[in-house]
Amino acid sequence: MKSLSYSLIATLVGLNLTAAGADHPNIVVLLAYDIGYSDDLLCSQPCAVGLSSTASAPETTVLLRGDSPSESGVHGNGNIYAPDVHRVGQSWRMWYGGQGKDGHDRIHLADSKDGRTWEKRGVVLEDEGANHVNDPSVVRVGDEWWMYYTRAAKDVVDEIALATSRDAVAWDKKGVVLRPSTPGTWDALLVGRPSVLREGGVFKMWYDGRADLPPDSPATGVPKSDQSQRHVGYAESADGVHWERKSPDPVFHDGAGAVHVARISSHYLMVYESNHGTKVAVSADGLRWKARGFLVQNSGTAIDAYGQVTPFLWSDATGREARLFYGAARERSWSCNIICSQPIPAGRLAALKP
Repeated sequence: MKSLSYSLIATLVGLNLTAAGADHPNIVVLLAYDIGYSDDLLCSQPCAVGLSSTASAPETTVLLRGDSPSESGVHGNGNIYAPDVHRVGQSWRMWYGGQGKDGHDRIHLADSKDGRTWEKRGVVLEDEGANHVNDPSVVRVGDEWWMYYTRAAKDVVDEIALATSRDAVAWDKKGVVLRPSTPGTWDALLVGRPSVLREGGVFKMWYDGRADLPPDSPATGVPKSDQSQRHVGYAESADGVHWERKSPDPVFHDGAGAVHVARISSHYLMVYESNHGTKVAVSADGLRWKARGFLVQNSGTAIDAYGQVTPFLWSDATGREARLFYGAARERSWSCNIICSQPIPAGRLAALKP
């Protein structure tokens, strides 16, 4: 690590700090003192940097970075993302994904007393027979935690699996609960990145899927197309294990993926990843969605220069208190992420109506 001055960091990030507040209201300005900056060329953005906001921009906070072998990424500079956050009494709990030095993904746990300073608990779910175990979506069922997650036996050909736990640390894998659909359908190749709610005794799942992969995908032996796109599907279950798709077609398009759905008052909000920030859609019934643009745009700094991935929206039931958690993409490949958060201004969610 090298220590670079504020002025040099500003040059590297490409900001005109004098004009930042006027020209770029969403830019988050780096604190005016020396900070750590990695000189590794493969993943060369600041890690675990304290950030402060301009008067007109919400505060962005770096919560976690990948600094253990199970989170380091193949390049060794950290790759963590896919946070799923719960408030338990006065404490906070976060499950998140991390890519290890060996290239495989595992699910980790961290705890916090205030939602801002986090203590890592390490890996809580892995599968030696799979390439990818990630994207947790956790719900409370009686006195148990139920975790739905993406599992790929090889490459990125995903399925959705379930594990349960009484203490949130030791998990019992229950197997795959949602597989790709039949040939010729929009999600015939893969399904993954589940977002699950349990309402009125009914489990509700939103997920993304594909019929094929882009031509440059490293996966082998699968259909590929230069028209490949992700879409969002919806399924329901009475017991959380046996799922039924409620529509043969996607319920949302817009290239959406890595979605998280939250109920706010009488309707639903869906946040989803993009290169330019976290986008949002609204729905009255969870089936018919309207895109509403960006909930949060990239900060304008190197911290999320290439997007916000796998976002998670935590909110109280009214939407008056809300915070967005996401993987901040520091490289174009989305393979060098850290976990950040920022508050959503009061009234912002309430203004998003179906």
